[in-house]
Amino acid sequence: MLERSLRLRQKSLYKRVFANGKSYPGKYVVIYVAQGPVKFGFIASKKVGNAVVRNRAKRLMREVIRRHLPEIKENTQIICIARSSIRGVSYAQVERSILKSLERAKVLKTKHS
Repeated sequence: MLERSLRLRQKSLYKRVFANGKSYPGKYVVIYVAQGPVKFGFIASKKVGNAVVRNRAKRLMREVIRRHLPEIKENTQIICIARSSIRGVSYAQVERSILKSLERAKVLKTKHS
């Protein structure tokens, strides 16, 4: 589980990331990236599916972020939004989609540093 201190928990923080951030769409997940203390938010709307499907989608996104936390640059706030195509998809596919979006957003630390 991703630590509570690393989660965006207030509506105002989400609004700030949406207002100041830039979006990077992927096949299963859209990410918004903004500058600020390291925090993450996860969203799955009702378009994704029922509560069981939405919660699974958020768990998958949280787990990808948790496993790759050391690779993500400091001073980065990220919101992951599940697309309806995430329904019934494996962890590996979600991981690939998120990592590709994070690379395009240039928020991953380089392997050589």
